[in-house]
Amino acid sequence: MQLRPEHLEARLKKEPAYVWLIAGDEPFQQMECADRIRQWARQEQGFAERLVFSSDGGGVDWNGVYNEGRAMSLFGDRRIIEVRLGDKRPDKAASAILVELCAEISSDTLLLITCSRLDRRRDMKSKWVQAVDRAGALIEVWPVQTERLPGWIQTRLKSRGLSATADAVELLTQRSEGNLLACAQEIDKLALLCPEGEVTPAHVQQAVGNSSRFTPFDLADALAEGDASRCLRVLDTLVAEGVELPVILWALAREIRAMCAMAEGLDPGVRMPPQRLRTLQARARKLGLPTLQRAQSLAARADQAIKGMSRDNPRDLITALLLRLCRHPLPEIMEVGS
Repeated sequence: MQLRPEHLEARLKKEPAYVWLIAGDEPFQQMECADRIRQWARQEQGFAERLVFSSDGGGVDWNGVYNEGRAMSLFGDRRIIEVRLGDKRPDKAASAILVELCAEISSDTLLLITCSRLDRRRDMKSKWVQAVDRAGALIEVWPVQTERLPGWIQTRLKSRGLSATADAVELLTQRSEGNLLACAQEIDKLALLCPEGEVTPAHVQQAVGNSSRFTPFDLADALAEGDASRCLRVLDTLVAEGVELPVILWALAREIRAMCAMAEGLDPGVRMPPQRLRTLQARARKLGLPTLQRAQSLAARADQAIKGMSRDNPRDLITALLLRLCRHPLPEIMEVGS
């Protein structure tokens, strides 16, 4: 059975599942799901022992996993066998072990597997993932996108007995975007500071630091959406965190080259998820080839400025580049060096 993280609680209240796979690249949600399953197993199902097999170091001891999965506990206690795969995947022999354990799992053993995001073609069609899906539950966790973050925050606030004004939610979103762990911690802090239960922007300003965490790819995502204010906020955060301008420019130039190719009816030359490809194609159509070519020129000049080949300010050029691609261009005379 495939579940979303928000459906976990309801699933735990139904018939117990003894095989779980939590997959994804969003560490906070993955950690919370695993913690909740362990808590449920210990407090509500009586599981006392826990054995952990990790891919770190020399890799998973699959013989150990098999032997422990088939053996009875020395003291007759119910136990959790946890397999942490990370980015690695079971080979043919290990896959066969998981398939067999899933098929023969007893109510005295709970198998909990965690791993990075599942590839739709390779992993989802693998025998071991299909065996988990048949025997228990598969939870895929995904990063909370910008447009969904306010809703996630509202739900989190409600779970802590809090409510918040729209302005407070917006401020909390801006200060914690890209960092769910910090956001959850700040909400827990607000629960202590706001015993009356109503969170205002003043409370957020007083209690919450700027915990936003971004990568250059987040900037590319904001660019694909044409969100000028978010682009500038992400750029400011990246620079403040010490991300080098050449890395930022590389990510932007990659997107511009792809959109230029699309605007000309050519292959973009980069591999990306279908949904992102469609978003970028739509953006390329809106901008048109002349705007994209102007953006390429700005990117080239920013590259020269970074390399010390001109007196232009590369940060100003990157800002002008972002605004032009978000259809809020500066007057050409203000685009440095025009």
